[in-house]
Amino acid sequence: MEKWKKIAISICAVLVAGYTIFCLSFFSNKNLNSNCKRIEITFSDSGVRKFVSEPEMLQFIQRAGFRIEGETISHKRCHQIEQQALLHPMIRTACCYMSPDGTMHLILSQRIPVLRVLGADNYYVDSDRKIMRTRSSTASYVPIVTGRVPQHLAQGELFDFVSWLRKDDFWSAQITQINVNTANNIELIPRVGNSIILMGNIDDYEIKLSKLKTLYNDGFSKFGWKEYSYIDLRFKGQVVCR
Repeated sequence: MEKWKKIAISICAVLVAGYTIFCLSFFSNKNLNSNCKRIEITFSDSGVRKFVSEPEMLQFIQRAGFRIEGETISHKRCHQIEQQALLHPMIRTACCYMSPDGTMHLILSQRIPVLRVLGADNYYVDSDRKIMRTRSSTASYVPIVTGRVPQHLAQGELFDFVSWLRKDDFWSAQITQINVNTANNIELIPRVGNSIILMGNIDDYEIKLSKLKTLYNDGFSKFGWKEYSYIDLRFKGQVVCR
């Protein structure tokens, strides 16, 4: 009985595999040169951010000379449309394909801001460490970095620091602004209180903020911190409040 059961399962598996191969081959060949009846543009991350609209993306592609509706859309043409979509400053990934009903699907994802630099220049740094220019329609709540911020710093050590802050529930809620002063030292502006946290250089930030977190929990919770203007983490093994 067990032997026949195994044979039946094997036959079913072969039939399913064969049907799958047939469908892929049939639809692939059918849509290799399909006439486009309609266009459907969707954003996989539209529930999280909306920097660009579907009509804007369609216009962006059409302005590059792509005629779509009523045209023959091959796999090669789909690839070209993907490459054009990726030229948009807010687009991170693009996938284009034709479905059996003649619909051209263009599925997009948008770039993900990690931090925003405000100063002589104004831009975001995205999750791929690339510069992302701001637009009037772009709004994202991420840590703000002010002061003298060269791009290599924003894309390097500051990116790592902000990424670490965002993963820590306590510090992501506490720190609202990062300032790079004229001496290239880091100052942190907390959400609660009027104190400025002087971190000095960005080295060993995990150790420095670990000491400060202990002070928040064991010291400030008892006697408060409102009387202090500065909390200084620049000295090894110490937290100086003044």
